Amino acid sequence: MDIERKKAFLVQAAYYGAIGAAVLLALKYLFPPLSPFIAGFAIAWLLHRPSKALSKKYRLPQSLAAFLVSVVFYAVVFVAAIMAAVQVISAIENVVPQIPVIYSTKLLPFFTASLDKLEVHMQDFDPEVLEVFDKMTQQLFSYLEQLVSSISVFAVRFASGVITGLPSVILTVILTVVSTFFISLDFDSIIRYAKGMLPGRMQSTVSETVTTGVASVRKILGSYILIMIMSFMELSAGLLLLKIPYAVGLALIISVIDIMPVLGTGLVLIPWSLICLVLRNYPLALGIAMLYIIMLVVRNVVEPKLVGSQMGLHPVVTLSSMFVGLEFFGIAGLFGCPIALSMFIKLRASRKQQMATQKAD
Repeated sequence: MDIERKKAFLVQAAYYGAIGAAVLLALKYLFPPLSPFIAGFAIAWLLHRPSKALSKKYRLPQSLAAFLVSVVFYAVVFVAAIMAAVQVISAIENVVPQIPVIYSTKLLPFFTASLDKLEVHMQDFDPEVLEVFDKMTQQLFSYLEQLVSSISVFAVRFASGVITGLPSVILTVILTVVSTFFISLDFDSIIRYAKGMLPGRMQSTVSETVTTGVASVRKILGSYILIMIMSFMELSAGLLLLKIPYAVGLALIISVIDIMPVLGTGLVLIPWSLICLVLRNYPLALGIAMLYIIMLVVRNVVEPKLVGSQMGLHPVVTLSSMFVGLEFFGIAGLFGCPIALSMFIKLRASRKQQMATQKAD
C-alpha cells in the first residue's frame, strides 16, 4: 500500500512539475510578444461586467455598451496617465539636478569637518587604528561620490531609455487598446469558442482553474491598487503638510516604490530624513521620519491582512509567499506566488469536496 502511495505521489509530482515548467517556459518566451493582447484581454474581462450591467439597465446592445465602457475607461486612464507623467517629470527635472549640488555644497563639507574633528580626538590612539580610520574615511567618500554619480547617471539613462523605447511603448499601447475593443465587442463568443476547443473532459477542470485564477488575480490586484492609493494619499498629505515642492509628483514616485516589501518608502524617506538632519533642518527631518513611521505601521498592518483576506490566506503565509516570490522571480513573483498559492489551496479544497461528495453518493 505504501508503494502504491509513493508511486501516486511521484506521478502527481511529475504532473505538476511538467505543468509548472510549461507555464514558466510560456511566460519566458511567449509572454513578451503576446503581452499587448494578454493585457487587452485582461482589460476586456475587467470591463465585461460593467458593460453587461450598462446593457441591461439601459437596454443597449451588448457590443455598444462594451464600446462605450471601453471608451470611458481609456479616456480616464489616459487623462490620469498624462497628469501623473507631468507631475513625475516636473519632480524629476527639479529634484535630481539638485542632488550633486547638495552633496558638494552641504554634505561633503559636513562630513569632512566631522571626520576632521573625530580624527583630532583620535590622536592618542594606536597609529594602526588611525591608518584603518583613514582608509575607511577614503572609502566612505569614494562610496558617496559614486552614489551621487550613479543617481545622476541613472536619471540620464532613464530619460534616454524612455525616449528610445517610446516608439515600442506607443505600439504596445495601440495594440492593447485595439485588442481591448475587438475582444470587448465579442467577449462571450470568444469565451465560448475557447471552451469549445478543449476536450470535453478537460473543460470543467480548465474552467474551474481559470475561474479560481481570475478571482485570485482580481482580488490581489484590487488589494494592491488600494494599497498604492492609500500610500499615495498618505504621502501627498504628509509632503503637502511639510510644504515640500512638487509634493504630488514625489508622492506618486514613492508610492510606486512602496509596493516593494521591506524597503518600500524607506528607500527614499530614510536617506531624505538623514540628509535633512545633516543639513540641520530638524523640523523637516522629524516630519519625514514621522511620515515614514506612520506609513510603515499602516503598510505592515494593512497589507498582509488586506491581501490575505482577499485571497483566503493567513497574513503570515501571504507575507512569506511574497518574500519568496520576490527572491526567486523578482517583481512577477511578488504578485505571482501569493496568487499561485491561493489557486493551489482553493483547487485542492474544491477537489477534496468533490471527492467527498462522490463518496457520499
